[in-house]
Amino acid sequence: MTTGQARSAATGSLSYTPGERRRVLTAACLGWGMEYFDFMLPSLLAAPIMAAYGIGPGTFSVAILVQLIGSAVGGLAFGYLGDRFGRRRTLIWSILIYSIATGLVFFAPNFWVFMVLRFFTGVGTGGEWAVGFAWLNEAWSPKRRGLGGGLVQSSLWPAYALAILAAQTLPDWRYAFLIGVLPALACVWVRYATPESKQWTELQRRKAAGELSSDVAAVARRSSWRQLFMKDSLPIVLVGLVAAFGAQWVPYTATTWMPSLLKSDLGFDANAASLVLYLASAISFVGFVLAGWLSDKLGRRPVFLVFSGLQAVVFLVMFGLAVSGSGLGAFTWMYLLTSLFLGYFGIFGVWFGELFPTRIRSLGSAAAYNVGRGLSGVGTLIGGIVAAGSGYGIAVSIAGFGAALVFLSAFFLKDRAGREITAED
Repeated sequence: MTTGQARSAATGSLSYTPGERRRVLTAACLGWGMEYFDFMLPSLLAAPIMAAYGIGPGTFSVAILVQLIGSAVGGLAFGYLGDRFGRRRTLIWSILIYSIATGLVFFAPNFWVFMVLRFFTGVGTGGEWAVGFAWLNEAWSPKRRGLGGGLVQSSLWPAYALAILAAQTLPDWRYAFLIGVLPALACVWVRYATPESKQWTELQRRKAAGELSSDVAAVARRSSWRQLFMKDSLPIVLVGLVAAFGAQWVPYTATTWMPSLLKSDLGFDANAASLVLYLASAISFVGFVLAGWLSDKLGRRPVFLVFSGLQAVVFLVMFGLAVSGSGLGAFTWMYLLTSLFLGYFGIFGVWFGELFPTRIRSLGSAAAYNVGRGLSGVGTLIGGIVAAGSGYGIAVSIAGFGAALVFLSAFFLKDRAGREITAED
């Protein structure tokens, strides 16, 4: 054993080579990016799906809600499995579930089958987020962890661009869902090319050998679910849940209905609408990386507050324009600006991961983020009702409510940027 390895073993934090870190980052990017491709297809293809099944925006919103409920279920289930059986294996299971469920939509004969499949897509995508970011937190350099989180989050940009391309160019909307089965192929690479979390592996070794410190051993004997409700974990889960609820409210109102607003209310043709969505994705890419990088320099909370606060202000202005019925043409530019401020999503994964110990990092992060994500589905449902009754402009601008919640909740989360993650902590 080298001196560095001995030091790492003593602290419970085994070192990773640069190559191992890059491969873990790539695995997390693949899982999250292609998850977003699968997850956003219904929003991009809302019009032809509604036409095919003979439903309206309100009914269609139920499918999005069901998908988000699935993400909450999957986050909790796979979050637990990630702490029980390891990050790599569980990530593979979650990718397989959401890929296969998405591909099977090609054969869905009616809206009810479509909803069931979207539920299972949500189960898989919910599990992927929690496990992927727990793995990244443990493998990535502590001083650059925010940047790593921003890069993982930014992987949704090429995936979203691919989803837009598929939605606009394929002759039948069902073919776009069939393409969604392709991420399953990435599981082979993840299985053979990436290392398991060394902190998680070391934790299992210490538990088996009876080498955990007395305090940690006493807690570790309890089930993961009981640990989640302990006084040092439950407040983080509850505040994180509110933050995630608000954050997910934003895309599942604004992003869900913006394509319809561009085409129906603003008169954009398919190509022009796609260009706006491409630009929004590219701008959010910059926002994710920028916010993640800044959070390493300035801390998680200050950057989170700036990005979410500015986004809330812009959405408030958009709401005023929508209610007054004047200046709706400015929506496009304001929507692009809100896309930059989505950068706080690049901080979520690493911030939550730094707040939980290794033994429940996956489950704790999932309980906060994915339950909040599942509950935020009510925003999509409300947006659908608002869109049907008051127009797409108001349906998009009510996203400001979510941004305000993100801003307020950030004051109650500890900032542990750059902490060293060990087997026991």
